[in-house]
Amino acid sequence: MLNSKSYIVLFLFISLILTHQKQDIVDVLQSYNKAFGEADYTKIISFFDYPTSFNLSDKTVTASNRFKLRLIYKKLRGDLPDYYAFSKSGKIDIKLIDENIAIVNAEFLRYRKDSTIFHTGSAQYHFRYKNDKWKIFTLTPYKDIKILN
Repeated sequence: MLNSKSYIVLFLFISLILTHQKQDIVDVLQSYNKAFGEADYTKIISFFDYPTSFNLSDKTVTASNRFKLRLIYKKLRGDLPDYYAFSKSGKIDIKLIDENIAIVNAEFLRYRKDSTIFHTGSAQYHFRYKNDKWKIFTLTPYKDIKILN
């Protein structure tokens, strides 16, 4: 049977693991935004597991391989205005479903070349822990999440 000191040590150990997992996911999102801003398609696609789906309000787009994902990102990136310079993460909310799946609601901010924000958006990312790395496998952009009671 565990005594109170054992419970405290166990609690601290679990807290450290969860904090590390959270930071790993935040790091992936920040690196992903940096690669997106730099139009580094090789780096962008390295953050994904396949098949990957983009759940838009009117359809779902699926990328079953790196080539298709690269095409999707070239289209996304190409549709941005000429004054687009870079993206950053805003508020990030992470829910760990199990040791290998996380659901992340995250804001992203898009900046002009003069470092002013021209667009703020949100997306829900589903991450999978695979080969010692967190990878995105589903991305759903949204404006607002409504709670239904």
